[in-house]
Amino acid sequence: MVIYPPTGKFFQRGEDRCQIDVGSSSANSLRACNDLGYVSAILKQFGFNIFLKDYQALKLNLQELLNDFQCQNPDILFISTTNGSIFDDLKVISEIKKIKKDVSIILKGAIFFNPDKELFKSIDLTDVDYLIGGEVEFIIGDLVKAIYDDKNLLKNIEGISYKENDKWVTNNLYHFHEDIDSLPFPDRSLMPNELYINPMTNKPMALITTDKGCCFNCRYCLSPILSGKKVRNRSVVSIFNEIKDCVNNYNITNFFLKSDTFTVNKQNVIELCNLLIESKLNEKITWVATSRVDTIDEEMLSIMKKSGLKLMSVGFESGSQESLDKMGKNTSIEKNLTASKLCKKYDIEILGHFLIGFPWEDKSHLEATKKHIFDVDADYIEISIVIPYMKTPIYEEFVVDKVQISDILGFDSYNHIFEKYTKLSPKYMQDFRKHVLLKYYTRPKYIIKKLSEIKNIPVLKNYIHYGLRLLKNTLS
Repeated sequence: MVIYPPTGKFFQRGEDRCQIDVGSSSANSLRACNDLGYVSAILKQFGFNIFLKDYQALKLNLQELLNDFQCQNPDILFISTTNGSIFDDLKVISEIKKIKKDVSIILKGAIFFNPDKELFKSIDLTDVDYLIGGEVEFIIGDLVKAIYDDKNLLKNIEGISYKENDKWVTNNLYHFHEDIDSLPFPDRSLMPNELYINPMTNKPMALITTDKGCCFNCRYCLSPILSGKKVRNRSVVSIFNEIKDCVNNYNITNFFLKSDTFTVNKQNVIELCNLLIESKLNEKITWVATSRVDTIDEEMLSIMKKSGLKLMSVGFESGSQESLDKMGKNTSIEKNLTASKLCKKYDIEILGHFLIGFPWEDKSHLEATKKHIFDVDADYIEISIVIPYMKTPIYEEFVVDKVQISDILGFDSYNHIFEKYTKLSPKYMQDFRKHVLLKYYTRPKYIIKKLSEIKNIPVLKNYIHYGLRLLKNTLS
């Protein structure tokens, strides 16, 4: 039984580097449960029967989960968790164990990647049997086989923690697998694809992993830690075949090409775009991708647009050059503005991401970011408050001696109460975030522009839904 439990709001459980509360977001939508899909596809290859359910997307409650559990009576329960939802998820596991004490519980999440001993003191993992902190796609098959066949094999599995004589043992060594093409496609036959909607089109949107790893040095980011600093590219043909599979077998025509930085390999991007154009799939599909401001150019944007690119998700991060430098972004205010202009030239919408709350920032840094947000003038924006995730350079340099691990758990990038290492109070940063979002999205010019772009009633309803969510979140 592999699930997203019905805990809290809609956390992005499959996004280990961006563990956000979608309900508190201004622009993000719920994404497909690809990690569950990979687990299902891989375990099916080993002959296991799978029950997959995304209780958060289906808006089901705990009792419905418990009813399913009693009906299915699984040997193993796999749950994907996040930094923000961990405590609520553990409560669900406790209820599960009351029904079947001997069910094996596997909990997967970024917080379990080479975990600090203090982590085990900070949360009650009494009812959990196994933890996965590495890349689940390359671990789950060996782990489940060991649970069934020979638990002595557990010591050979990288990226996991398990109990031995009631004490947690962590296999710290983890190497990053190169052959991503060897993985099956996520098992979309069991995923509720119709619920993962692209708000701009009101159509189901599939998540396609294009590569793993990040070669950049942003000091707040988990990606180089969780996936390695070497970019492991999936073959263009494999990506193209998964897109075709979604179109032909699931009638999905909207895609989010998941990558830490999709545009980092220009040759691969152009090759994929050419395949989409030559096959005429570009006439059927639209897609979204991620980028840095320094990894795009006119040649790339031109062919991406022709092949169906609708929106680029871009990390501008800050309007303070000091903050950009200290966070290790290695970009500039000028490059931010140039990238924005290029996307607009090719009629590519922009989701702009900005970060506030770094340890060195004062009110002047935030005011510079506020001005820059309006100068960039993206189609959609999101402002996040920095979470000092364990193992990141920000955590190791500014936080490790000032807060406990337990202070970080249970929070996300929109709601946290850290004040032991920042110059600004949490309330000031939260109020700043709400003020800027409200001011940005309620500009008459912006509203008129967006209304003019709406082509049908369902999309209009989506915009109204997001507008009401914004008002609720910012005025509360």
